[in-house]
Amino acid sequence: MSVLTSLYLCNRTVYAAVGSPTANGAKITAACQTELPEGCLINGIITNEAELTAALQGFFAANELPTQRVALAVGGSQFNHRVLTLPRMSEKKRAAVLTREFSTGGADVTAPLDDYMLLSTDKKTKADTVLATRVESAVIETYINLAAACGLKLYSIDLALAGQIKLVRATPELAGKSFVMLQFDGDSLIAGLYEKGQYKYSTRSRLFNPRGTEASGTEIGQKLSGLIQFQTAAKSEHPIKAVYFGGSTAADLAVCTPACRALQLEIAAYPSTPNIKLPDHVKLADIALAAGNLIAR
Repeated sequence: MSVLTSLYLCNRTVYAAVGSPTANGAKITAACQTELPEGCLINGIITNEAELTAALQGFFAANELPTQRVALAVGGSQFNHRVLTLPRMSEKKRAAVLTREFSTGGADVTAPLDDYMLLSTDKKTKADTVLATRVESAVIETYINLAAACGLKLYSIDLALAGQIKLVRATPELAGKSFVMLQFDGDSLIAGLYEKGQYKYSTRSRLFNPRGTEASGTEIGQKLSGLIQFQTAAKSEHPIKAVYFGGSTAADLAVCTPACRALQLEIAAYPSTPNIKLPDHVKLADIALAAGNLIAR
């Protein structure tokens, strides 16, 4: 497949991974990141298109990134997503079911765009478990307009969470394990709960204490405790055993270690995987969602 530039936009940082999908993962030939001007992107909503456009143009030029096939990964509270188990059916019927599920579940919007990602299939019951997503079409239009203003040719726009899920699938070390994936995004935190290696639940929340401080470690520990309680309340037979960090600093890991140990959780950066080929000196934990976005569904 031709080379893609995977672009993951955070509130304060933009990550890029240049490469292409492979049979089991992706081959990445270049990766980079830079800080964005404060306030130009808040919780996935573009609030200052001029500054964001200038920042992205400068980022692509400085790093000589290809602009012809750009795969964009985005997220935020405006993306409503849920896990659904549905019987096998045609795409037309499935689209109708998704529309009904979102509309009756309090996610009715003016001009919705619905999509889904297949998580697993039960061969006995012929039922599919999917991650369904709904977003207002105007939100996607803002990203299309942004790409055009930056001189980028969009190949795809996908949910950043999908990149995390695909990355987990491509990591043999995580197969069959129950754990939490934490992705830092400035003062926001994305937490994905995985049971036996399969995505189950996720949250996106704001961090109120400065990162790298003892108070921040305590706050993140409380969020992890909440996920453990969620797993317990669901009467799961698969307790959370570990937590993996992405987009984090050494200070983040250090201040979170006491709380994680108190919760009897192993703590580490996103593990590497033989299915993701990386340039020398690039750590997967630093570009996790941009890398995951390169992997084919």
